[in-house]
Amino acid sequence: MKDLKTVEQSTLKTFKTHRPSEYFKEKENDKSFNVHDKKVEHLYRFGLAFPPEYFRGRTLIDLGAGTGHHTVSLARWGAKCTLVEMNDDALDVARNVFSEFSEVEDHHFINSSLYDIDKVKYREKFDIAHSRGVLTHVADKRGAFEILASLAKPGGYVIYGDRNTCGGIQEMLQRLAVYSYAGNDELQIVNVSEKLFSDDIDRSVLSVPRSREAVIYDRWVIRQQDDPSISDVIDFFEENNLLYVNSWPRIDFLGRGVSTFTDPNNNHALKQGAFLVENLWMILNDGESENIKSLEGVGIGEYKNLLVTVANMLRNLNADTEIDLGSMQQDFRTMKKLSKEAFGEPLLISRLDKFFNEVESFIESINNKKSLSEIRQELDAYEILFKGFSGVRHVDYIAYKKVL
Repeated sequence: MKDLKTVEQSTLKTFKTHRPSEYFKEKENDKSFNVHDKKVEHLYRFGLAFPPEYFRGRTLIDLGAGTGHHTVSLARWGAKCTLVEMNDDALDVARNVFSEFSEVEDHHFINSSLYDIDKVKYREKFDIAHSRGVLTHVADKRGAFEILASLAKPGGYVIYGDRNTCGGIQEMLQRLAVYSYAGNDELQIVNVSEKLFSDDIDRSVLSVPRSREAVIYDRWVIRQQDDPSISDVIDFFEENNLLYVNSWPRIDFLGRGVSTFTDPNNNHALKQGAFLVENLWMILNDGESENIKSLEGVGIGEYKNLLVTVANMLRNLNADTEIDLGSMQQDFRTMKKLSKEAFGEPLLISRLDKFFNEVESFIESINNKKSLSEIRQELDAYEILFKGFSGVRHVDYIAYKKVL
């Protein structure tokens, strides 16, 4: 395992150059803050189904809080926050952000590595233990998660977010290209990133108003980026007395749960089913409708129309219902035939085939040491690789700490 402090110092150097967690402008106007604050509310209320009202009066610790631009929304909902951040520059920004936007004053700021906090003093002291986008950059992720989980009270919650292994494959392929042509030279990394992946940077800046340099440093300059799989995260939960509650984007697989009293804590099924989700994340381009279509075949429309018709015929069936059994039997025969085209060869197969072909071409171009302009011309012709969302770059999880 890499030395903890060596990795920490490398990460600190990168994020002192360009801080990745500044999502709005302070002391300029409230507009940019309000836009971000609303996004955070929608994430927790509708994505994670963890309403802002829950935070009122709760104690919360945030490991790797950065500039506090995310945590301040939780404080505005009434949480009493303790922010732990090893970057003193970022922590100074966090203090200013809380002073300007938080209505509650009972907050604490600790300039420290998450590994060096007083683990005895803070053990099981918080209603919510929170960390987003941090553990992917540490050398001992499992140990760091154990610290995070230990801070939550039994009956409390852990909110954890990071990139995903499969969802981040496209970003790792970008890193492969960047390092192949730029090595560890930061100026060259910026230059190569702009030449090859300017469209991706454009999209990111439009989505979250960071500087282009902040995006590049957060993705390609940063040395340590070890993204966990869904299975890794569920293992972390099991090892630390935690039960999975929810996530956004959802890791739930198609058909999860079979009755009102199905055990929601079937981690084996959750990990098995989540692998399909990770395949969709790997090739994500346009969004949710694309994911739905990926699981359908070319004949889904006709099959769906007939199924809806038959299902409606059977609704509220009782002794007085008159049904033509011969006609219904024929309908089910037809659905049997149509189902083969509806699900027999889902579009996911062709999308994966196209993706893998583009990846193979991309790697061959790097291996053949083609010029940046030649590679960029090839990238522009791709249909999936490095297009749109370019995978799933962050997943948030909520877990409940059991009371033993």
